[in-house]
Amino acid sequence: MNEKLMEINKLIKNLEKDNYKLIKKSLEKFLKDNVSQNEINDFDGDYPTIIEPVYVGKNVVIRDDVLLGPNVYIGENCEIGEYSELSNTILMDNVKIGSIIKLDNCIVAEDSELDITNLSLKNCILMGNSTKKEEITKISFD
Repeated sequence: MNEKLMEINKLIKNLEKDNYKLIKKSLEKFLKDNVSQNEINDFDGDYPTIIEPVYVGKNVVIRDDVLLGPNVYIGENCEIGEYSELSNTILMDNVKIGSIIKLDNCIVAEDSELDITNLSLKNCILMGNSTKKEEITKISFD
């Protein structure tokens, strides 16, 4: 699994417009092939509502009233703010997202921090550190 995540991470770091479709296909294939059953490891916080399948890595903090799934992969050392919803989404390692965040069919790049409240996005790659919606580095792959 780590090898496939590294491939997606490499595509994200070397973004070219031609790669967007490849990234979207990689997201779909990774979730289909690697997130086929629930695997919830060491996390802190409120137990989320889960629509299978969901993978949660080690040292993850999940705040109150979070909805995960279907097809969600959360890497290690992540934090998910309260009232957030993730579906068909990958959070790479060391990601922090704020409260009331809804992501569908998205990838959040490694070491990203989206300290934002009330955000809804689909079909995109998110990266970097942002405290305002206008500051988000977002690449859509519709």
